Amino acid sequence: MDASEGGAPSWDTHAAAYARLAAPCTGYIAENLFLSVAGRLPVGARILDIACGNGELARAALLHVLEEQAGGSTDGHVCAIDASEEMVARTARNLGVLGGGDLARCEVQDGQALSYASGSFDAAFSSFGIFLFPERQTGWREAARVLVSGGLFATAVWRGPEANELTRLQMEALLPALPARIREGLPRPSWLDVATPDGLAAEIRAAGFVDPEVTLFEATLTAPTPRAMWSMMQGNPLAGAVLDGCTADELAAIEDSVLTRFGERAGGADLPVRFGASCHFLVARRA
Repeated sequence: MDASEGGAPSWDTHAAAYARLAAPCTGYIAENLFLSVAGRLPVGARILDIACGNGELARAALLHVLEEQAGGSTDGHVCAIDASEEMVARTARNLGVLGGGDLARCEVQDGQALSYASGSFDAAFSSFGIFLFPERQTGWREAARVLVSGGLFATAVWRGPEANELTRLQMEALLPALPARIREGLPRPSWLDVATPDGLAAEIRAAGFVDPEVTLFEATLTAPTPRAMWSMMQGNPLAGAVLDGCTADELAAIEDSVLTRFGERAGGADLPVRFGASCHFLVARRA
C-alpha cells in the first residue's frame, strides 16, 4: 500500500497497525498475485514492487529469485519501493531474514515519479497500490516506462462494495453513523473507475500496456475481533481523513456503530470477524 494518497507521514504512523491487522489479509492476496505470474517471468528477472507496504509481494519475489539462484542462475533481483519510510523499513526487515543480501533493494520513492531509467525492469507489480494514487494514470505510465518492451505488469485492485464484502461491510457500519455534514460531502472514490474489468483494462491500455488479462480473486479473511476491525478502519489514513472531521462525541457514536455491527457478525466481542474479500488481478505487457 503506497503512501501517496493520504500522505507519507500518515502511512508512517499507520505502519505498525497495518502490519499487525491488514497485512495478514492483503499480504496473502499479494503473494497470490505474484505466484499467478511467476511462471511467466524470464530467468533472472529484474523485479519491481511498487507501493510495497509491508513487503509480502517482495518477499514472494525474493524467494523466487533465491530459488533460481540455487538452481544456477546468476542474475535476478528485487527492488521494493514505497513513499512511506516506515513501510520501506519494515519491508527491508522482512526481506533481510531471507538472507538475500544484494538481491533485494528497498527504497523510499514516489511511484508517480520513479527515479529508474526506462527499461530497468523485466516485471513490475503493484498490489493495492497504484489504484489509490492521487495521479493514478501517472502511476500506471511510470510502471510501463521502467519496464523493458514486453515486460510483465501485474496489479491487484479491489472490486466495488456491491461485489466486495470487505468494503461493503465497512461502509455499512461507517456511513450511517457519520454526521450528515460529513456524509453528504463525501466524494465518489475515484478508484471505483477501475473496480470493473473493463474500466481497469481501459486505463492500463491507455498507459502503454497491451493484452490485459483480468481475472477474479476471492478469499475469506479474518480479523481477530470486532475491535481489531475498528482499529484497522480508524488507523487507515483514507478512513482517518473522514473521521478527523468528527467531534469526540460523534467519533464515539461511530465507534459504537462499527463495534455493534461487527460484533453481531462475529457473534461476540471476543470472537473473530470473517469476511469475503474480492478483487481483480490484472496482468499485461508493456507495448
